[in-house]
Amino acid sequence: MKDYEKLRDEMIRDKVKEAVAENPGNVQEALEEIGFTWFDDEYPSEEEEENGAVPENDRQRQLVSYFEGKAPLSAAVISALLGEHEAEEPNYPLIRRYFRAANPPLKKLILAGLENDPTNLDLLTDLIFFHEFERNLPELITHLTRACQLEDDLQRFSEIALEFYYGTQADGYHALAALQEIFAEGSDKRKIIDYLISEAASGGQEEIEF
Repeated sequence: MKDYEKLRDEMIRDKVKEAVAENPGNVQEALEEIGFTWFDDEYPSEEEEENGAVPENDRQRQLVSYFEGKAPLSAAVISALLGEHEAEEPNYPLIRRYFRAANPPLKKLILAGLENDPTNLDLLTDLIFFHEFERNLPELITHLTRACQLEDDLQRFSEIALEFYYGTQADGYHALAALQEIFAEGSDKRKIIDYLISEAASGGQEEIEF
């Protein structure tokens, strides 16, 4: 069987070389002539998807109207953004377009939402994502530190701490070490932070599981 497979592979290579040599100007046509099927695996880039994205429902139209300065900031707009997070099929390319543009109304919306709900993980991850396009590390540290201090649910606290850690790594900031200085030794939050730090240090793991 191995000899057969080796012979088959050699024959295929010879046919490919011969076909390409006979039609060097059009490799696709040459391969199709000897039975190969040509698949175009070039998918649209994120930017192309974003440029082609359009609102698909009233919630998304409300957000776009706000992002483009046609509507004021309101509790309804904040609810619309949170609703998009919770939707079964969020329109990621549409919303992502405004993140990539570092849209000022979008940032204002995220910050207003965090004023009302400072530990909301969806809004915190939105702020982290916005930070990728408009670098403002002190602001990010302020909001994420505050969230860690205010969140009493330990599972949610661990999730926020991890988002904080990963969201500021590229800036050279060690969020876990900073949080370790905040919480008293022996406290539940400090135990979680100590655990996360030990996991991050062991084996150089790229991702921590909690």
